[in-house]
Formats: sequence, C-alpha cells, structure tokens
Amino acid sequence: NYEPSTLGEGLAEAPKPAKDYHQPVQGQLGRFQTSRTEDDYTQAGVRYRSFQDWERDDLIANLVGDMKQCPEPIQLRMVWHFWHADEDYGRRVAEGAGIDLEKAKALPPLPGRAAPGKRLQAETYTDGSHAHRVAAE
Repeated sequence: NYEPSTLGEGLAEAPKPAKDYHQPVQGQLGRFQTSRTEDDYTQAGVRYRSFQDWERDDLIANLVGDMKQCPEPIQLRMVWHFWHADEDYGRRVAEGAGIDLEKAKALPPLPGRAAPGKRLQAETYTDGSHAHRVAAE
C-alpha cells in the first residue's frame, strides 16, 4: 500500500512489462479486484476493541508520537483509516497528535477503492492496461 504515493513522490510501482507472461491455460486468465470491500475495517476495529484499556492507551501513545512527524496528508489519511476501523481509535489518535478529525473524515475514498462499508459496482477485470479499469462507486 505504498503506491501510488499520496504526496506524488517516493516509492513507485515498477514499470509494467511490454507484454505480460501468460501461462498456458484453458479459458481466459485475467486480473480481478474483488468488489467485496464492506468489511475492510471490521477486523482492525474488533482487534482495537479487544484490547484492555492500558493496551489501547499504549497503542495510541505510540501512534501519536509517530503521527506528529508525518506530513499532514499522511496524518489525515491515517486518521481516516483509524476512524473507519473504530471511531474512538481515530478520535484519540487525532486528538493526541493535533490532527483535524473532521478534515480527515471528509477525505474521499482512495482512488479505485470503494468507500468503507460500500462495495465496488462489480469485480473489476483488467488485461493489464489502464484502459480496462472500472471506477468505484
């Protein structure tokens, strides 16, 4: 999940080969992105809520220290993720690091991804070219 960079810099995906390798199979082989994304944050939220109070406190303290060192776009996106996993989780990180929670919550979903709790219109198929990508709801 490092690419594409929200800052437009840093790590980038390796260039696509001129021609994909196609192993002999019967039928059509392709790349699919599942449309089922409603539960992307469920496991993280359940895990956070399973911690004892002192464990949540330690987690928040560790994250807050690191988040203060990040550029604002990264801070906002991370708080957005934490808040979708658990509202208390996102709120506590935002408050501790001095991040505007409402600004974070107002971010759109990541490009090509469905909003939390939603699903893509359909599974997307691509033959490897950018022209075959299907947009999210």
